[in-house]
Amino acid sequence: MNKGSAGMALFAGIFVGLVVFLVEYLIPNTILIIKAIIAGLSALLGGWLGSKLFPK
Repeated sequence: MNKGSAGMALFAGIFVGLVVFLVEYLIPNTILIIKAIIAGLSALLGGWLGSKLFPK
């Protein structure tokens, strides 16, 4: 593992968890495919933000 990648992965995981929790809480009757798309996009965004916050 590269130095900093653990922090980035932890940040991305927590970010995805929070986004999915908020979507489930705010919009409870969402279609499964929409939830998967939101989770995927939040994983991309969380990974990008994590790499900026925790550089190598």
